[in-house]
Amino acid sequence: MLSLRHALRLFAILYAIAFPVQAAQHINVLLYHHVSANTPPATSVSPDTFAGHMQYLHEHGYQVIDLGQALSLIQAKQELPANSVAITFDDAWRNIYTNALPIMEEYNYPFTVFVNTDPVDQNNGMAMTWDMLRDIKQRGGTLANHTRDHDYLVRKADYNQQWLADTLANIDFAQQRLQTETGSTPRWLAYPYGEYNQALKQALKARGYLAFGQHSGGIAAFSDWQALPRFPAAGPYSNLKTLRLKLASQPMPVDYQALPDTVIRLDQAANNPPTLSVKMLQQEKKGVRDQLRCFILGTAQTPTWQSQQHWQVSAAQALPSGRSRYNCTAPVWGQNNYYWLSQQWLVYKH
Repeated sequence: MLSLRHALRLFAILYAIAFPVQAAQHINVLLYHHVSANTPPATSVSPDTFAGHMQYLHEHGYQVIDLGQALSLIQAKQELPANSVAITFDDAWRNIYTNALPIMEEYNYPFTVFVNTDPVDQNNGMAMTWDMLRDIKQRGGTLANHTRDHDYLVRKADYNQQWLADTLANIDFAQQRLQTETGSTPRWLAYPYGEYNQALKQALKARGYLAFGQHSGGIAAFSDWQALPRFPAAGPYSNLKTLRLKLASQPMPVDYQALPDTVIRLDQAANNPPTLSVKMLQQEKKGVRDQLRCFILGTAQTPTWQSQQHWQVSAAQALPSGRSRYNCTAPVWGQNNYYWLSQQWLVYKH
């Protein structure tokens, strides 16, 4: 069975990759949760491993820049520094303050913490305090919205007006608490568990929010700004041998607005396995089309091209309940680099 790691080697993305020297028009964002050796392994990275990640970025010419600055430049279609990376943390765990912050300051790296505000208000011993969050902001960090209670936003019985009103009230409450306690706060949301649907995306867009998931990939001007990807860098994704390949990738140039809804409602006879139909933003050369691969449930699959711009792929079997992803890669023509696209699915039955 062809593994993702072996497939990337076929694209000439070896560990000794030669990074582009020109400026970039995209950024890759890293996602962390806990920075601790004593928290759930799936969402944790030890302080030593985290320090190793930051040292790797420093030694290999990556430019760790402020997320807000990066988003503004991309939206204005201006160039970013070459090899730009942004760093984010979800959940505002106290170990971010005690373990990650000193390492970030050692390198003078900016970063963003997405805060669910109820644990802070309730003086949860694992969460930061408001004083800690204010201190982070004083020391160059950015604080942003992760809802008030980290509830599942779309695992609900009905997507009706009451659901949407309650969900937006949850988000707005957290936004107001952040602004009251810490001052000006960007209208950014990190979806809890990375889960969202089309209706929620549209409502957030109308309210001026940018929103981030937990599916992997980079951000460019053609991204879906209410479903921005980030590369998970903790737990099983913390291995530098694979993480550095992802850091070197570029977002696949596709029509992200046309991607299907991520939620598969089994109680509504939804199609499972789902088909991912993709429109590239330009016609792709045969060499790119021939090497496009998608990795689904641990297996590499070859998509079917309908034209030089359109392709589709489906899992060989029904997706399990919960979250799954189709991760697709293809070489960038003329570069020692590759494109990355990740589509998350939520299989859910109320």
